[in-house]
Amino acid sequence: MLSEIIGVFIVIFSSAVLGSMIGVGGGFLIVPLLTLGLGIPIHNAIALSLLSIIAVASSATITYASSGYIDYKLGLILETTTVLGAFTGARICILLSPSILMITFGVLLIYVGYRMIKKIEFKEAKLRELPLNRLSAGIISSFFAGLSSGLLGIGGGILKVPIMVLILGMPTRVAIGTSEFMISITSASGSYVYYKAGILNTALAGSAIIGGFLGAQLGSRLGIKIRVELIRMIFGFIMLIFSMSMILRGLGIWI
Repeated sequence: MLSEIIGVFIVIFSSAVLGSMIGVGGGFLIVPLLTLGLGIPIHNAIALSLLSIIAVASSATITYASSGYIDYKLGLILETTTVLGAFTGARICILLSPSILMITFGVLLIYVGYRMIKKIEFKEAKLRELPLNRLSAGIISSFFAGLSSGLLGIGGGILKVPIMVLILGMPTRVAIGTSEFMISITSASGSYVYYKAGILNTALAGSAIIGGFLGAQLGSRLGIKIRVELIRMIFGFIMLIFSMSMILRGLGIWI
């Protein structure tokens, strides 16, 4: 058990460092590493990942809040459906077989890897006022961001930020800060479902939370001081490798 606790800490700490440096949190690394590297069943890996993301997002929220880059009002409005999505996603995850989860996560990693390599950026809509139809679209879209979070153990920022920038016209930096604030709530909602279902390994919970918080603190500081373009590229290729491994493992082909 001690070796597993140390292994979980190392995986989540290093994932949080790298993820925080390039602004993706680390959930996309945590689940594959826990599953492929430590042999933790994917349902348990997703639960641990989601728990650690609470610490990662809370750490980032402190940083963005001190700089005034969080729209709390809009974030809480969007969270009404995001939390519902997280609850729904977590319950769906519990019902799905490990092979389906492996394949689903692998497909998502292809998209993540492509975005990291191509460094896709979003053009801000720059709206002076927020039309009701755009707000409604943002609220509905946020449900699916929460769904992906609860289902796959990720923060969902890779979906939340585009929603806030492209649909709601928020400045990118404010969208990122607001996303981190939302993720801390979303992840807590999904984690509760896994805890009640007995899937969250409480013996490893402390290691996951501490590793996530410390890793995010270090990663956010390193991200300010060093150039991260090469790291993004490496991260992208790692995601593509993991995607193939997850998909093939889900299909019953060992790799």
